[in-house]
Amino acid sequence: MKTLLIQAPPRGKEPRDHLVPPLGLAYLASTMEKHGKSVQILDAYAEGLTWGEFEEREKASGAQVLGFTGMSPVIDTTFKAIRIARPSAEHIILGGPHATAYKEKVFEQCPEVDSVIYGEGEETFLELLSALERGGSLSGIPGVITKSTTGPPRRPIKNLDSLPPPARHLLPNHLYRYPLAPGKRVTTMFVTRGCPFSCTFCDTSVFGQLYRVRSPENVVNEMEDAVNTYRAQTIIFYDDLFTVKKPWVLSVCKEIIRRSVRVDWKCESRVDIIDAEMLEAMKEAGCSLIAYGVESGNQKTLDYLQKKTTLEDARRAFHLTKKAGIQPMAYFILGVPVETWEDALRTIDFSIELDPAYVQFSILSPTYGTRAYEEAMTHRWLAEVDARNPYDRDLKRPVMLSPNWDEEKLRKIIKIAYRRFYLRPGYIMKRILSLVGLRGLVGTFATGLRFLRWLIR
Repeated sequence: MKTLLIQAPPRGKEPRDHLVPPLGLAYLASTMEKHGKSVQILDAYAEGLTWGEFEEREKASGAQVLGFTGMSPVIDTTFKAIRIARPSAEHIILGGPHATAYKEKVFEQCPEVDSVIYGEGEETFLELLSALERGGSLSGIPGVITKSTTGPPRRPIKNLDSLPPPARHLLPNHLYRYPLAPGKRVTTMFVTRGCPFSCTFCDTSVFGQLYRVRSPENVVNEMEDAVNTYRAQTIIFYDDLFTVKKPWVLSVCKEIIRRSVRVDWKCESRVDIIDAEMLEAMKEAGCSLIAYGVESGNQKTLDYLQKKTTLEDARRAFHLTKKAGIQPMAYFILGVPVETWEDALRTIDFSIELDPAYVQFSILSPTYGTRAYEEAMTHRWLAEVDARNPYDRDLKRPVMLSPNWDEEKLRKIIKIAYRRFYLRPGYIMKRILSLVGLRGLVGTFATGLRFLRWLIR
């Protein structure tokens, strides 16, 4: 059976400065190819297809099985694509974060879906497709939900090296770009799975909490291929946390240096699991940016979010990162129920004190299935409001309208945060002086112009 894996088109004319490969689909495709299956990928979002163009491309593929992925903030576009494709498909499958979180509820949200995959999808998708090809029952397949049956959870894949590298040859690699790497050819990688921490706002349902890593040799093999075959200049490690196991990080860096793989890369970390030795090795291996989930400038908020970090942890991590010559980035959360307006202002002050190269402020958004969501439902705080972050793809975002925060306050505080951090004359001058090349200048100017339009609007 011919299979087409799909990322849905954008809603309309959306900004094009943040386009990254749908790695989940690419891993499904490479697993299928390894077992002799016929598969293609349609990244309609990266290609910027209109809905009419998407319908034409889907029909022309001749695929009997369609596999869709989608995250909750943009699941409406995925459902629209499914409805458009329904007449020409024999079987439609939905996987990804939204499907894993909502499971059986997906059929209420989109009756056109035939089956749902929850959790890690590679082995599940292959088994499901094999059952379809032989006309067998889907009942009881681990990780598969139909309208009448729910299969048991599938065990996490322990040996990540057993997975073939993602099928980049099926993707429009020339289109991918990232706003923090202006003018550079970008790709992404997953080199770990799972997160052993338990922050109240974080959804770990797809990869779980069992932390697993690929071998350093396997990681660097993919890096070399990304650079040599697909001419990647920047690699973004999309793992929840790259730096959990120090010996593994040091081994990866050592292997990158040994093979002389010259590529710029970015990763994610926590402020309490980093040290000078690790940072020096990462810098030598090409790491240029580390994004830290700082979240707040108030200890009571960090405790409420169950971050298990302190403000001193953040100060130390940012000092060491800058000392190593790596740019730090900070994520902050505003609109937390236990915070007052004054507390939120202290978080903004803390962001300026840390002085990262980049910062992202977000309103606390309780994702379905998390403890934050459960609390929002218990107190009847859950509401959907217009998306507040200037970089969101979604139109609406769930928030917690608690006694301390109404919609107007949320709207104001997020603008104040971005304005106070990014419109500092010293910061602007520093960013201008850091630009290299015409393409980088043009990309940064376009992103900055979009940001200013958001502030003024």
